[in-house]
Amino acid sequence: MAALSIFVDGLRLMVASGVTATERPKRRHAAALQTGATFGFFAAICVGLLSGCDKQEPLMVSGRVEADTIHIGSKIGGRVEKVSFDEGDQVKVGQPIVELEEDELRAQLAEAEAATSQSQAQLDLLQAGTRQEDILRAEAVVNAGRAELELRQKGFRDEEIREAAAQSASAASELDLTKKELERSQELFKSRTIQQSELDRARSAYETAKARTAAAAQREALMRSGSRPEEIDRAKAQLAQAEADLQRLRNGPRPEEIAAQRAAVAAAAANILRIHSQLDEMKILAPSDAIVETLDLRTGDLVKAGETVAVLNTLRAPYVRCYVPENRLAQVKPGQKVDVTIDSLAHEKLEGTVRRVASVAEFTPRNIQTQEKRSELVFETKVDVQDPKGVLRAGMYADVHIGR
Repeated sequence: MAALSIFVDGLRLMVASGVTATERPKRRHAAALQTGATFGFFAAICVGLLSGCDKQEPLMVSGRVEADTIHIGSKIGGRVEKVSFDEGDQVKVGQPIVELEEDELRAQLAEAEAATSQSQAQLDLLQAGTRQEDILRAEAVVNAGRAELELRQKGFRDEEIREAAAQSASAASELDLTKKELERSQELFKSRTIQQSELDRARSAYETAKARTAAAAQREALMRSGSRPEEIDRAKAQLAQAEADLQRLRNGPRPEEIAAQRAAVAAAAANILRIHSQLDEMKILAPSDAIVETLDLRTGDLVKAGETVAVLNTLRAPYVRCYVPENRLAQVKPGQKVDVTIDSLAHEKLEGTVRRVASVAEFTPRNIQTQEKRSELVFETKVDVQDPKGVLRAGMYADVHIGR
């Protein structure tokens, strides 16, 4: 505004000195030249002042250093067998931080491998087809079943019936003899001629002969009457079953059976892979180079499935979260290079790059300050920082210099 006032006053002087109608033409020409020069001088001053007003001062905003954290754990859980690091230790990618006991899973793996071998052997057997020995054995069973059925249907031969009758008569004769021996032994025992043991032997012989006689008589009656209808039906059923088994062996396994066994082998192999995956979860590894932020476990502790056992601070790409006022937003663009300073390196600047600028404004956070008057609205901004010396730690305050 002061520049504009000076410019206006200059114009007034030029008009006063250059528009007098009574002056001579020569003096009028000189005044006109003086007026033009003065006008150009003041115009240049005005343009310079105005351009200086449009250029804004470099912006500095304060924020805090942050880093990505990783919450690690096991998907299945278990009992802690070994803890290899403490809080504050640095870990490399792939290093085991916590190891869980594997005994139970190792036993399951051995069982799964045995089941897979059994399923594979069964598949090989089906694919090889039926052995000739199995077919011959099945044919023998069929022939035996046919002979049994014919025997049941025809009944017993006369020779067999006569033999059974003779055995029945012999048993009856032996029964009669043992009965008489028993009676004599009883009389002798009464007269105290023989001992009790001799009487017991005579009685035992009689009972044995009696049972043998009854069995022989029953066998003779069975042969004379022939097989019962239900026995013949049972023989027919057994023959039919034997013939069906023989035909199945001759045809060999069906394609559906082979396919089903292949599926069983695949399922057993998948079970092995599942157990291997669970075994991998027994070692909780560092997914990247990091610093152990939180780890509170001891050998013997129980860890639940999906529970966080440690928090890692990666510090691979530390960044500063800061807030840019709305009226200075035009000075900040993603990809822009900026300088970052921290209190521990007061005389050294770290190189930073604007990662992103929020697309939605928010109210000014209380813990953020700038060197100029705060705006009502700010935009969250993330600035990636190059940290070759590894001095940045999460939570540190940092100043971001924009428009360097």
